[in-house]
Amino acid sequence: MYYYCSICDFAIDLICARKEVVTKIEGIKTHEHSLSLVSKMIMFTCHLCGVLDDRFPYACNLCDLSFHKDCAESTPDINYSCHPKHLLKRLTHVPSYTDGKCCLCENKLHNLFYHCSICNFSVDVNCANNPPDFTLTNLKAHEHSLILMPQRSFVCNACGMDDDPNPYVCPQCNFMIHRNCIDKPRVIKIYRHDHRIYYNHSLDAGDWKCGVCHKKINWTCGAYSCSQCPDLAIHLRCATRFDIWDGVELEGISENTIEVKPYEEIEEGVIKHFSHEEHTLKLKEESDANDEFVWCKACTYPIFSSPSYCCMECDDFSLHKKCAYLPKKKIDSFYKISTTLITDLPAHIKGYYCDVCQNYFQGFRYMSDDDKRIYMDVRCGSISEPFFHESHPHLLYANYSSGARFCKACGDKATMVLSCEECEFDLDIKCSSMPKIVKHENDKDHFLSLCYGDKKRDQCWCDICEETINPGQWFYSCDHCGIDFHIRCTLGDFIWFKPGKHQESSDVHWETSYDVFLNNRATRPFCDCCNSRCKYPTILSFDGSTLCSQQCFAKKLREILS
Repeated sequence: MYYYCSICDFAIDLICARKEVVTKIEGIKTHEHSLSLVSKMIMFTCHLCGVLDDRFPYACNLCDLSFHKDCAESTPDINYSCHPKHLLKRLTHVPSYTDGKCCLCENKLHNLFYHCSICNFSVDVNCANNPPDFTLTNLKAHEHSLILMPQRSFVCNACGMDDDPNPYVCPQCNFMIHRNCIDKPRVIKIYRHDHRIYYNHSLDAGDWKCGVCHKKINWTCGAYSCSQCPDLAIHLRCATRFDIWDGVELEGISENTIEVKPYEEIEEGVIKHFSHEEHTLKLKEESDANDEFVWCKACTYPIFSSPSYCCMECDDFSLHKKCAYLPKKKIDSFYKISTTLITDLPAHIKGYYCDVCQNYFQGFRYMSDDDKRIYMDVRCGSISEPFFHESHPHLLYANYSSGARFCKACGDKATMVLSCEECEFDLDIKCSSMPKIVKHENDKDHFLSLCYGDKKRDQCWCDICEETINPGQWFYSCDHCGIDFHIRCTLGDFIWFKPGKHQESSDVHWETSYDVFLNNRATRPFCDCCNSRCKYPTILSFDGSTLCSQQCFAKKLREILS
């Protein structure tokens, strides 16, 4: 991020833009005359360090010499507070026996730095001009004062890491800590856990693994833990990562106790759900596997043989057991924002567009609590980290990457995926919630099962479109009949709409009726958008047109809005 002038081809970063511009340097030890800033970028060779550069030099008009600002203001040697034993000498070339890095900030040494050849201690100009505090007092991290002791190999008592050789030390306690760990927050809320987590100076003895990176935690060092989940512990650095924590310290802030449980338990197996408060729902552990006409109100998918809650008085209200337990409020794993479960569908709304999987849907939805009005279906909105999918042995995490990734399930490009941090596995969001079993017109007697690829096969064919299936990708299969189906040929694009006539509806742009119906007639209709026969299991009739896919539906919407 920087400022730029397109007329002059001039760029300046944010740090330099905020600095006061010094136009004249006087009374320096590097040159007997004053130096003036040259107000344009020129190619010059610094008289002190000998580096050829292209920037704004400071020049002596009498001697025709040019200097870098840091070089001009430097002195031949300095007494340095972090290395009081010896003077540091100014150098312009890095000795071969050093690692070429500043001993304090570990940045690469450039054309000018200060060095002690006796101790092999180097600091760059920035650390020389802005030395760290030698003594720290009144700290949350420790009850005593801490003293800086550079160039010491140590394990930080706060984070358990040994990657920075410049500890702050309490000699009387044998306590050592990184400078960056001193101001660690004590109470935080991370995106990958539902409760607050608290910093502890040590854990109970045992074999602990980090809940974020899954690597070993040194229980004698500090870590975060949850008061409600005794098995959870997280490295300090993992918990405070940019993509894990929102940066808000919660110590001293009362915890929000909003009720997130969506139901009240009346008795064992009987609940009252907040979306259907007028009646109670009774648990059915096993539904009739052949009854495909009982639909879940939340996800608008058939109940099939899944455990479900059914209204004891209404014939048309049922919820999958897992849908009945969806929390009323949660932090979304992708947008990192607070969301609320909405259960009503206003009469004037035909459906919603999920901002995560980019499918149209009906049923319950999660909506962002801010002004952005982000909508997610319950499948995407309920995803929590870590996410487990039976197709992969490792845990998956939300990844919103600017660069396209390829889904292992369907092979499509996607920017919003669930990724494995241990191997190169990416799962598109729409594939993560794919039904494990489905019913299809081409096999009325059996369920089709989701197959996570079959590398043993050389080739297989789709029984619907009669085209080849990539055996390395997912597909549906019937073990009884030995037939296979493409994912899209099996599900279509309107799987999250309940087939059947929908009432006439309107919004600010148009008034129209629509109908999602099963494509089970003797002759398949033609799509009025792409002019091909509709091969998918459900078809959308919209504004008098028959549409076979989401692409055709989107094209029709653009025509209406234009």
